[in-house]
Amino acid sequence: MIKKRRLWPVLLAAALGLIVLCSLGTWQMKRLAWKQGLIATLHERMAQEAIPLADALKRYQAGEDVEYLKVSAKGTFDPAHVQLKQTTFKGLAAWEGLAGFHAEDGQDVLVDLGAAPARDVAVKPVMEVTGIIRLHNLGRGTFDPTNNPAANEWYWWDVPALQQAAGLKAGTPPVILQAFENASGFTAAEAKVELRNNHLGYAITWYGLACALVGVTLAFVLRKADLQ
Repeated sequence: MIKKRRLWPVLLAAALGLIVLCSLGTWQMKRLAWKQGLIATLHERMAQEAIPLADALKRYQAGEDVEYLKVSAKGTFDPAHVQLKQTTFKGLAAWEGLAGFHAEDGQDVLVDLGAAPARDVAVKPVMEVTGIIRLHNLGRGTFDPTNNPAANEWYWWDVPALQQAAGLKAGTPPVILQAFENASGFTAAEAKVELRNNHLGYAITWYGLACALVGVTLAFVLRKADLQ
């Protein structure tokens, strides 16, 4: 007969491991439901009528979540201070145009004009902008090169420095207005929710490991039984 006292430590460890793995998988499924709900909310936010930029910034300063909020404003660009950030467009290297925008109501904001394959792009000095509010506050990535403001070469979202280089005054809210329309030679980016949603893959991984643990434990028990 199988000596139960020799199997109990293995079965106990397997049971604890199974509880942990299943708990992690269930937690990821809950995170998946939360993330899907958040994405749906942001899509609804983008589909609403545009509100004045000043109203959106007041809500931001009051602590509200305004990312992906659709806004519009009339004002003036400073074509001489368009900043260029490296990006990709249709799989190729391109430059993202970032310009200081001075709204008629006195509010300044940094506007993402879109992408262009070349650096020499003319920008209209006066225009109306409609777009969505974006926040780029993740900082510098591990492999991001150093920004070179003197050469107008930007590689990561140093928003305060970009604002200063674009001629915006100190204290400008650290938000980006991503334009919907094309601005001269720039091609406006597609308005879409950019949130990572890998929770289903994580859940499958944890549940898969749980199944593997059950299989390994069962094989161990059966092998022990054959040897007795």
